[in-house]
Amino acid sequence: MQFGSPREIYEDPVSVYAARRLGQPRNNVLPSDVIGGAPSAATHIGLRPEQIIQGEGEDSFVQRVEHLGDQTRLHLSFKSHDLITVTDAHTTLKTGDIIKVRPDKPFFFDASGARIS
Repeated sequence: MQFGSPREIYEDPVSVYAARRLGQPRNNVLPSDVIGGAPSAATHIGLRPEQIIQGEGEDSFVQRVEHLGDQTRLHLSFKSHDLITVTDAHTTLKTGDIIKVRPDKPFFFDASGARIS
């Protein structure tokens, strides 16, 4: 699969499989056409929760807010796809809110699941 330290694999996964193995909450995997600018060979994009920037971009619907003490997880619906991101522990966001989000440095994967950039 992939050799390296947990940090190396987390920050630079070589495949969808490796990207999904480390991290809580899980890595978000979406079809590549959900965002613009994906390489032509990409069929999927991977987004860690911290790679989703809030406050700019496109509308996303807050499906659930999960307060966990030091952070809050937001369960979002973005272009009919489920996403999980993290935000400030003291957020005032609530279920039903609409927020703007955009990807920041997503991972791109081809049809075989291999990372292409």
